[in-house]
Amino acid sequence: MKRRTARTTGEDRPVPATATPASPPADPPAVAPLAKAPVLSPRWSASAKLLVGLTGIVLAAALLIRFEALIYLLIIAAILAFLLTPLVRLLSRGTRLSWRTSTHIIFLFLVLLLIVGFTATGLALAQQVQSLVQNVQRILLDLPALLEQVGSMVIVLGPFRVDLAQFDLQALANQAVVYLRPLLGQASGVVTALAGGAIETLARLGFVMASAYFMTLDQPALSGMWRTTALPGFQYDWARLRGALDRIWAAFLRGQIVLGLVIATVVTIGLTILGVRNAVVLGLVSGLLEFLPIVGPVVAGAIAALVAFFQPTNWWGLEPIIFTLVVIAFFIVVQQLENHLLVPRIMGNALSMQPVVILVAAVIGATLAGILGILLSAPTMATLILLGRYLYRKVFDLSPWDPPIDDAPLSRPEDLLRPRWPVGERRAKSGRDHAG
Repeated sequence: MKRRTARTTGEDRPVPATATPASPPADPPAVAPLAKAPVLSPRWSASAKLLVGLTGIVLAAALLIRFEALIYLLIIAAILAFLLTPLVRLLSRGTRLSWRTSTHIIFLFLVLLLIVGFTATGLALAQQVQSLVQNVQRILLDLPALLEQVGSMVIVLGPFRVDLAQFDLQALANQAVVYLRPLLGQASGVVTALAGGAIETLARLGFVMASAYFMTLDQPALSGMWRTTALPGFQYDWARLRGALDRIWAAFLRGQIVLGLVIATVVTIGLTILGVRNAVVLGLVSGLLEFLPIVGPVVAGAIAALVAFFQPTNWWGLEPIIFTLVVIAFFIVVQQLENHLLVPRIMGNALSMQPVVILVAAVIGATLAGILGILLSAPTMATLILLGRYLYRKVFDLSPWDPPIDDAPLSRPEDLLRPRWPVGERRAKSGRDHAG
């Protein structure tokens, strides 16, 4: 048999004519599975999350009910801090002082202003306001009988002749008494508390000032938390909602301050020219009642009309009813100018709601939280409408945003989540970063 040879490594080795099939490779050694890392913080189940959420809601409601008076003071302090923050920011940017130093200066100036104001005119003004409220309450008690006499009068204005007997003034007076008496009762209680409980009033004022001071001092940190707090995956929606909420509350609070000051000045000057008594107090009341939506201007005009009607004499020698109509016409003109000139320029369209919605919100706010509920009824209703529209559209898989919502397009939503530091704090932070 002929045999084939193969040359390997310099040696001839016999190679079989037919090679035997190779044996299958051996199985690799079994490798033990890697042990999973222990879960240090396991996730909660859906029932646990629901239980914790309901417990938190119950505790929050209990705290609100238990510390209702304290919650009111904290809300007032938050509003004060919100209003003073732009002044602190302006001072910090203009003088390149730190945020802390600017806060100290603003609050020191505010405290000195309050001390000077209370020392100079506080007691006298409180007495005049209390006297005005008591006089108006007395007038309201006698109003039905007096209107019964006025109803038989006939007014002659040149060629025009108006017989007041054709108007049901008695029913109108009864309705006015029903709506105005609770408001005047609460106002009288506030004035009496300010005049009689001086120590308690000063303690509450001190608490509000201290709370507002610390809120303003920590505003950069609070603003950073407000800007960065969002559910995972909803940063863009939160940025849009946050911007809309900021516009609503800034337009209302700061806009109402400006409107109140303007109306108080205009009413004081106008009533002084007309010769109405207590013009300064009536102007102050008109400015404060600007915070009451729809009802406030009506109440202010009604109080001034009552004072003018029961005033014995006036500079113009007019009859009481004519003089009262002149005062009412003055308030109507002021309100028309405010609604068509001041409100669109100061507040814009941040609180663009129908009057009936604002009125319903004021009634609900008065029922739930009294005067404070009335004051904050308009922005609260605007906030609820904003959130309700967002939830409605998300539930039905609709786009929650109608372009354009913001003044500028959001090219990079992540930029909205970065906190904006004031100039002084930004410089201090930059110095700390370089030092580190």
